[in-house]
Amino acid sequence: MKKTTLMVMIVTIIAKIFGFARDKMMTYFFGVGVVSDAFMLTFGVPSMVLTVVAAAFVTGFIPMYTRVKNEDPDEANAFANNIFNIMVAFSLVMGVFMFLFPDVIVKIYAAGFDKATHALASSFVRIVSVSVLFVAIIQLGTGYLNVNQSFILPNVLSIPSNLIIIGVAFVSFRANNTRLLPYGAVAGYAVQGIIMYLYMKRFGFKYKVVFDFKDPHLIRMVTIAAPLLISTLILSLQDLVMMSSSTLIHGKGGYSLIMMSSRLMGFATGLFVTGVLSVAYPTISHAASKNDKVKVIHSMNDAILLISLFIIPASIGFITLSYELVAFVYGGGKVTAKELVVLSNIFKGASLGLFFIAIKDLFTRMHYAYQDALTPLRAQVIHSVIAVILFVALGSTMGISGITLAVSIATLISTIYLFKSLLGKFKRLGMQTIIKDFLKIVISGIAMGLAIFIARPILVTKMSANLSLVVILILAVLVYGSFILILRVQVFYDLFSRKKTA
Repeated sequence: MKKTTLMVMIVTIIAKIFGFARDKMMTYFFGVGVVSDAFMLTFGVPSMVLTVVAAAFVTGFIPMYTRVKNEDPDEANAFANNIFNIMVAFSLVMGVFMFLFPDVIVKIYAAGFDKATHALASSFVRIVSVSVLFVAIIQLGTGYLNVNQSFILPNVLSIPSNLIIIGVAFVSFRANNTRLLPYGAVAGYAVQGIIMYLYMKRFGFKYKVVFDFKDPHLIRMVTIAAPLLISTLILSLQDLVMMSSSTLIHGKGGYSLIMMSSRLMGFATGLFVTGVLSVAYPTISHAASKNDKVKVIHSMNDAILLISLFIIPASIGFITLSYELVAFVYGGGKVTAKELVVLSNIFKGASLGLFFIAIKDLFTRMHYAYQDALTPLRAQVIHSVIAVILFVALGSTMGISGITLAVSIATLISTIYLFKSLLGKFKRLGMQTIIKDFLKIVISGIAMGLAIFIARPILVTKMSANLSLVVILILAVLVYGSFILILRVQVFYDLFSRKKTA
């Protein structure tokens, strides 16, 4: 698992760089305001309207497909086709709704948009509505490839898509015609969807026209996933409140600032968390299907250490270098210094919860592997209730930066709840075997943070902002890596071990 995870992380880094380049070009050319707000909302809408069904189907698909495939490969293909066709049909319905009622979509996701931003976003949504079909294929295809032990392609698919959008953004800027932007998003999604479908066929997917709502495997999956559907709906409502709150609290540019912070957070979670969990979850699901609790716990502890190895230093780096990082990624062009300061504070609040986001996701998936979706549902209710209350309390006192801090606090509390649940499910979690490595990672991260704290004020006065950031990051990596080696953190050595890892 460890070596596969490392490969996924490497390709994810490359893919995320292109994602940052896309957002960088958007804000560089058009600034943080009407156009960026409209495009960032529109680009995310195809995924957001499928969130509830896709999350339940894809997450529930992996363990159910694994069980069916172990019993009958032909039946597994029929099951996959049934899910595929249902998702495609649902995406077409949602696409038609987006096309007919774009104003409703924009009002739901951004209640605080002014008239100009609302009008532009609505026109963009109508054009991008067709993309929902491709997003459905991408989301289900990711689960299908993962369960067939293919983890690289889903993480690099966004590269051609982002290259297309970057090209269209450049042409749009030069032509002074922002109406071209949504067509770039459609083309990007289409390329991803087509490539994903071709690779599904390469890994054994044989398309058949199957629409069987009475399929016992589908019924069982939906029954199990019902709490997940509700949980995802609650999370979607929480996100709606968060994004709308950003437009009401901050006004023009608020939506873009929250999304820009989310992209930076997504870099860390996509690189270190998604990479680990995309490999660990199928392994845990397979072990759980055979009731092999020893392997489940072993895989969980491996995942915790791998996440900690990368997320803990990332969190410390994000918090101590928040302004330098957002300025490096988004600075320049029409983005102002004042906007960068606001973005820095937003990003800092989000970074405080980075580690707990990762562990919460792992603990949630462990419950799903045992077909327990009720506990994650309760955890999500706790999370969302606390988050919404804090949106109001912290948003009114701290401004837009209070929104991300609210999410971090809510994530911590819900993670503790899930941990207590796992303690009840297993007689022992075997965490005493990883405590030593975990403490060594924390000590290494603290040493890195101190090095940044000491070096930062010295370097920023002697060289340019970007150069000083690069030097500080190199220093941080060297200090952290040195402590990891000196303290002999075993999980690090396992990554490069020639022995076969689980």
